[in-house]
Amino acid sequence: MNVTRQSAACSLTLCALVSFMACASTPPPKTVYQNVRTAIQLHKDPQAGTGHSHPANLQVEQMVRVLSGIRVQKDRQAVHRMLAGEEDTVAAFTVAEALTLAPHFSKALSTAKPDELVTFYRRVSDASTSLAYTTGGLFMREGLLYFVLANYRQSPSDAMSLGIPAYEIDPYDVPLMSLRRAGYNVTFSPKEAEVHPVADQWQWNFPDKGKLVVINPVLVFRGPGPSSLRVPAGPSAVR
Repeated sequence: MNVTRQSAACSLTLCALVSFMACASTPPPKTVYQNVRTAIQLHKDPQAGTGHSHPANLQVEQMVRVLSGIRVQKDRQAVHRMLAGEEDTVAAFTVAEALTLAPHFSKALSTAKPDELVTFYRRVSDASTSLAYTTGGLFMREGLLYFVLANYRQSPSDAMSLGIPAYEIDPYDVPLMSLRRAGYNVTFSPKEAEVHPVADQWQWNFPDKGKLVVINPVLVFRGPGPSSLRVPAGPSAVR
């Protein structure tokens, strides 16, 4: 694909996602939690069809286990894969993030309507990066949890591949817009809890298919959780 066609494809993907999240006929999102770095909201989902399984009752401890199991595997160039193998997976959320975000995610799912999904937006700034974004969404459907990690510690400069000046990018209003196509795949641990829908099953379409993982909560909660995790008594401020 030449540069012109690639830019056109990226632009079409961007337009589709912006339309998905910010169509003029779509009501504004409902904010469940917000501070200077984090926003958790309920958005109308045009793909909901007959409706998601909302409101959903996922306990805080269960949500901590889910967030702790979300893994990211960065893509390697073909030559690098031949020499060094596949990239190791890393946790998408730190222990602190899992503990503090889980109560708000659980509350959002418990108040979501069948035609809504939960979205999250997080600004990251630490010793390794001056500014990055982690964003995405989740919903329950027929006993399965669909989790999209649209951006994982993504820098605003990554949006330049979509033909957008970096200074204009902040995915607050469009948390399901990937600032960079591909770049990584999302998996889950334990692996047996990850579901791969077959052709005749209902499917939720996302342009970057590798950033969507479907989880069977029943299989997540069979085994003991990480001993380092202690669930807070109630929702706490996300720093």
